[in-house]
Amino acid sequence: MVPTVSFETFWKRLKNEFSKLPGPQGDAHVRTVRKWSQHQGYFDGEFALVYRGGNVITCETATTNNVRTGISAAEFRKVYEAWPDYRARRAGRSYIVHDLGVQNATWIIPILHEYERLMN
Repeated sequence: MVPTVSFETFWKRLKNEFSKLPGPQGDAHVRTVRKWSQHQGYFDGEFALVYRGGNVITCETATTNNVRTGISAAEFRKVYEAWPDYRARRAGRSYIVHDLGVQNATWIIPILHEYERLMN
């Protein structure tokens, strides 16, 4: 899957989708995302995606003892730009984490996969 829209367009679409999610509180929108990678496909586990507006998304899993991690638009951009190579298996998760310096690839990759339709 090669994105046909700019990251800015994708990011606006993604935030719009997140703002439609149900939430336990007035300002928080929450959904569960299944873990996924290009190499393994879907695998055991899931995490909660929490969106409160702005340009940061929070994710939490049981394995992180519910520690919340704020993921910035800048990190999403790095993975978005590498997405065609990742999906074509020309670049792996190791490239994204080590070469691009993306610390939150565990969450970003399944989110991008889940919302891939917004890339066109």
